[in-house]
Amino acid sequence: PRPGVSDVIAWLRNKGKFRVMMLTGDHESSARRVANAVGITEVYCGLKPEDKLNHVVRISRETGEGLIMVGDGINDAPALAAATVSIVLAQRASATAIAVADVLLLQDNISGIPFCIAKARQTTSLVKQNVALALSAIIAASLPSVLGFLPLWLTVLLHEGGTLIVCVNSIRALNDPTWSLKQDLHYPLDKLKAVIMRIRKRIPSPGTMPTAQVQ
Repeated sequence: PRPGVSDVIAWLRNKGKFRVMMLTGDHESSARRVANAVGITEVYCGLKPEDKLNHVVRISRETGEGLIMVGDGINDAPALAAATVSIVLAQRASATAIAVADVLLLQDNISGIPFCIAKARQTTSLVKQNVALALSAIIAASLPSVLGFLPLWLTVLLHEGGTLIVCVNSIRALNDPTWSLKQDLHYPLDKLKAVIMRIRKRIPSPGTMPTAQVQ
């Protein structure tokens, strides 16, 4: 197995909450040996390209959820095309697999998969937050204006303020995907506390006299 594969499998199962399985055309003995080495318990071996495709379609129908497939060979291409999201290691992948892939990992390292999944979840969360913020700003600005409590210029200002909030919230996408909203809030506060502490150290406390050295 490639270095780091077992760590990726553990992350997918424990933190990602994924059901992990292996679809391979290898013989059962070699497939089981590799699966045991990386921590995969559900193994389907001796599969042809159409068998892999049938497994992907069947699992998608049974679970009713999205399915991610990782592969790089020409035999994986039909199953990659049928998966909800297909991830391919570009350096070793066949041209057919690259053509049907949704995500290309340019580095020959499978450890990029957890980052892609975490970044996708972070982006989805930010989109939902921005939709909620935008709708809240529109409602908060429109209803009082329709009822005659706010002038038009203030309504427009509040609406544009909601747009500004959405833009500021979108900047959080630049953070590491493991970075949480709580950390976003604590980060500027910690910076502010550090600045205040430096200022306090420079200001002498009341009742203390500056010392002078006599040579």
